[in-house]
Amino acid sequence: MDASALSSYKITSQSSDKHHALLIGQYGSVEFRNRKLQEESLNELIQLSDTAGIHSIHEMFVQIARPDPGKFLTSGLIEKVKGMIKNHGINLVIIDCNLKAGQLRSLEEILEIRVIGRIELILDIFAMRAKTKASALQVELAQLMYILPRLKGLGGVLSRLGGGIGTRGPGESMLETDRRHIRKRIEKIKQELQKYSTHLANTRKNRSTLTFSLVGYTNAGKTSLVNRLSSSPKKLFAEDRLFATLDSFSRKVYLGQIDGRPGYCVVTDTIGFIQNLPASLVAAFRSTLEEIIFTDAVIMVVDASSSRLVEEIRVVEAELESIGALDKPRILFFNKEDLVFKDDRLELEKNFPEAIWGSTLNKAGVASLRQKLYEFLIEINSEQNGEAHSDLP
Repeated sequence: MDASALSSYKITSQSSDKHHALLIGQYGSVEFRNRKLQEESLNELIQLSDTAGIHSIHEMFVQIARPDPGKFLTSGLIEKVKGMIKNHGINLVIIDCNLKAGQLRSLEEILEIRVIGRIELILDIFAMRAKTKASALQVELAQLMYILPRLKGLGGVLSRLGGGIGTRGPGESMLETDRRHIRKRIEKIKQELQKYSTHLANTRKNRSTLTFSLVGYTNAGKTSLVNRLSSSPKKLFAEDRLFATLDSFSRKVYLGQIDGRPGYCVVTDTIGFIQNLPASLVAAFRSTLEEIIFTDAVIMVVDASSSRLVEEIRVVEAELESIGALDKPRILFFNKEDLVFKDDRLELEKNFPEAIWGSTLNKAGVASLRQKLYEFLIEINSEQNGEAHSDLP
């Protein structure tokens, strides 16, 4: 295959109303013993499926003490799945785990329909949401890094990929190329992203304004918060779905007067995190996530109404640690306070006394957050003035 063809990785997907998906969650094995956590994970998979454009969804929650090494599902469960496929016109199966390549191939051969795992679904959503050249390159890199070590195990399945959920991005033409072509394409993308990263670094060198990066679990309300803080008439796209935005966007925010002059900061929106975020995706989006590393402080936006609040905070902290930004000064903003019961709020206020409460829906708490940012600006301005005076003879 001509190497130039590797850059043409977008394909025409099936229309979303043709996807009739069966979502399978499982518990009972060593890895998935906690049923409650797995039920929550399956609910999240439903949200991911909705984001991917799947509107016909059936659920199956099963107990598997020991997954079949070759097919993942046991023979009895496979028969149940076949029944669901026949009775409900299912043409896509999504299993809430990271399937091995051989298991994926075996299940597709047995069920004769597309089968994907949680990671493939997330990668597909990122391909769908990528709007800029940088994010498109980063998604393509993530997909190729994920595909490369799995080529042998995927085997004959590749020839049947005809588009749709789980195949956006490189698609069938990319999957059918050999490792040599894929490695060449990966190297080329890395070179392009390095140029992008260098450009961002040069931009940061010339930036003297205080900067904050918004981080948080996906759909916590980061983008809406940027829109509330900024007075810019050009609002960022925000949607009540997982991974509504992938690109990092910055907005200048007025904080108040300092020494008779207007004081500003820059607030940057970043991609949301999620549990079991593919390692290849984190690695590919390194240039975007570097914005967090070089920021002065982070604003962690938390969905206060989430039943998994503590776990979501841990997921975000783990990702911050993986990119070397866990030690950054942090401001907690508990969003969606209007959806929190009084008793639950009292408990959270006890456990997180430093958190600022609010709602991007009605602007509650935004003034308090702006005041906190202003205090940061005053503190840093004082430190800089102190250093300047110490240099005087």
